[in-house]
Amino acid sequence: MFTRMIGATKLAVAGAALLGLSACAGFQLENAKGLSPSGDAFSAALYKEYILLSEMEFAEGDYADSDEFAARAVASANGNPPAPEELSARNLPGAAQGELAEARRMLTEALAAGAGAANPEAAAMAQGGFDCWMQEQEENFQPKDIMWCKDRFKAAMAKLTVPAPKAEAPKPAITFANFTVYFDFDKSSLTPETQSTLIDAANAADDMGAGSITVSGYADRSGPAAYNMKLSQRRAEAVATELTTLIGANAPAMTLQAFGETQNKVVTPDGVKEAKNRRVKIEIRK
Repeated sequence: MFTRMIGATKLAVAGAALLGLSACAGFQLENAKGLSPSGDAFSAALYKEYILLSEMEFAEGDYADSDEFAARAVASANGNPPAPEELSARNLPGAAQGELAEARRMLTEALAAGAGAANPEAAAMAQGGFDCWMQEQEENFQPKDIMWCKDRFKAAMAKLTVPAPKAEAPKPAITFANFTVYFDFDKSSLTPETQSTLIDAANAADDMGAGSITVSGYADRSGPAAYNMKLSQRRAEAVATELTTLIGANAPAMTLQAFGETQNKVVTPDGVKEAKNRRVKIEIRK
């Protein structure tokens, strides 16, 4: 069952707001630097971790993530340390979601047990490493950076936990998964790579007994906005149709959304071709 949600006026406003925000991207790091943390030792240590991550992303030109880490640094400095990032906040590859879910469970349990007070430096390093891992895993094209973040997380967690007797731990129940597929310029046809990702998505939906799937189509800013809206709709329809076929009789209700050239993953001027913006996002919920 497909529910279409295409609101041109709302989307145009959202696109204009996004462009306005992009003009300020990258300035949050300077706002966060030099603050004097007012909270406990864990908040102060977490502030330093997020400043480090913000500086690293700024140096790579990833101003959106630099701003996100800077905002987390400010919250920590104000004595309101944020929780480790939720898995649903990132478009994570399906193959990495189970490991990240387990890592977040371990981290949140350690923090709930008082790790922040008992070992603030290690606890902050573990949270910084986890959020760094999440960010790099979403980009999924710098294996060395992913491993650096993961190793940093594991080294810090080793200081917070006592090894338990080896036992077969049940895998954490997965209740949410998301996937992203990309399209060739001005195309809505599925590629072999897209088909492979859709098979992974269908398997994930089947494994968790999915209750709903949201399929959202997007386009880059090359071409007229009205045309791109229709193109993003065709992309979403192509993905939803193939997913329904792959899942078969157990396919849950699907909601289709088309955003055209608004809500781009990579902010560009009008008329610019950008491969990462020619995409469909699949969100699967139990």
